[in-house]
Amino acid sequence: MLARVEFYVQDIRILRELGFDVRIVTRLRDLRPADVYFVWWWTWAFAPVGVAKLLGRPAVVTGVFDLPWWDPRPRHQKLLMRAALRAADTNVFCSEMEFREVPARLPTREPRYVPLSVDTDRYAPNGQPEERIVVSVGWLQAGNAERKGMYDIVRAAPLIHAMHPDVRFIIAGEHGTGYPELLALAQSLGADRYVEFPGAISAEEKIRLMQRCAVYLQPTRHEGFGVAILEALSCGAPVVTRAVGAVGEVVGDAAQLIDGMRPEDVARAVLDVLGDDARRAELRSRGRARAVETYSHARRRSAIAALLEEVGAR
Repeated sequence: MLARVEFYVQDIRILRELGFDVRIVTRLRDLRPADVYFVWWWTWAFAPVGVAKLLGRPAVVTGVFDLPWWDPRPRHQKLLMRAALRAADTNVFCSEMEFREVPARLPTREPRYVPLSVDTDRYAPNGQPEERIVVSVGWLQAGNAERKGMYDIVRAAPLIHAMHPDVRFIIAGEHGTGYPELLALAQSLGADRYVEFPGAISAEEKIRLMQRCAVYLQPTRHEGFGVAILEALSCGAPVVTRAVGAVGEVVGDAAQLIDGMRPEDVARAVLDVLGDDARRAELRSRGRARAVETYSHARRRSAIAALLEEVGAR
């Protein structure tokens, strides 16, 4: 997963570019003395942050906090996450939304906003003709698939297919607990002939699909950022999504927004884009420009470099 998920890949790359000897730890028992502890996710940050405090070393925690899921968390998990927010030398939020909302609700030491980034050299248009495919990428675990709107895609697919019988739907991502339900739903709607679930795909295949698709569709119900949406923008894909959570700040005016939560609303937005060549060309141009100008790899690298220099000096 660390080699496949882009936000891990990019931060590991950034730390190495900054000259750090990066030791990756994914189990608590493997924690060792270090000069800096760079931690992804507050959920389990108490352990590396605690070790950092014992050794007098700086600890930086970053990730997506997902505040809407705060209340249902177990009490012990809330206590540990609160402790990490207070003890970390810096808490780095990836969206302006969470930078505002989390410290407003929970005591947070040194909150910062550093947006996630995309490798705009790798995730780039390739100039090839588009294919008549609607693409979405995400982990097909039940809760995640529902949050990403995968069920909405399957329910909207027959409505779109009725108007554009040549269009196929590719919902890519590791098959988790949501996959059997999604497949059964597609079969019950008679959509399994044109809706595909290829499972986990390589980064190269993901980029190819985003470069060639007629629409990148992610009718998400909440995003703390929206990495896949940003990747699609950078590849020049016409993006159709909902302006929920941090999505609005990520896409700006470079996406077709879905107005409503019903499958009919999803289908209407997709049909508006599929049926308008000029609109797709406009979205491709705007999306690519937004990724390059606002979410470049160089911007996050510069911000992280300055941040680590500051906490190291403190």
